[in-house]
Amino acid sequence: MFDHDPEVLAAFAEESAGRMTSLENGLLALERDPANPAPDLLNSVFRDAHSVKAGANLLGLRPVETAAHRLENVLDRLRSGRMAPGPDVCQALLDGVDLLRDVLERPFDPESDPRLAALVRLAR
Repeated sequence: MFDHDPEVLAAFAEESAGRMTSLENGLLALERDPANPAPDLLNSVFRDAHSVKAGANLLGLRPVETAAHRLENVLDRLRSGRMAPGPDVCQALLDGVDLLRDVLERPFDPESDPRLAALVRLAR
């Protein structure tokens, strides 16, 4: 199975690290100008989170999938205009990226992490 192949896991980790950097840069740009969220920027950061989630799902990395999915849910609300990217939302998303990095580096169950709880509250 792929989840035990070190080469596949290394490739996933490398791709995910690049996506985390892109996601973080996009969120920092959003944080600088929250009044005018560019649709292409919102779509780009959503795709980054979605790609990490999909890869984690394929590899059976449930903690990574869970964290990415919660991040993706909030980004979807931003994309659809159901939520505005205020300071609290931007900070929760950036904290979510940090959570995702932590889970990628040393897998743990993110369910009890307050950063995940903040994303869950925002996604409601």
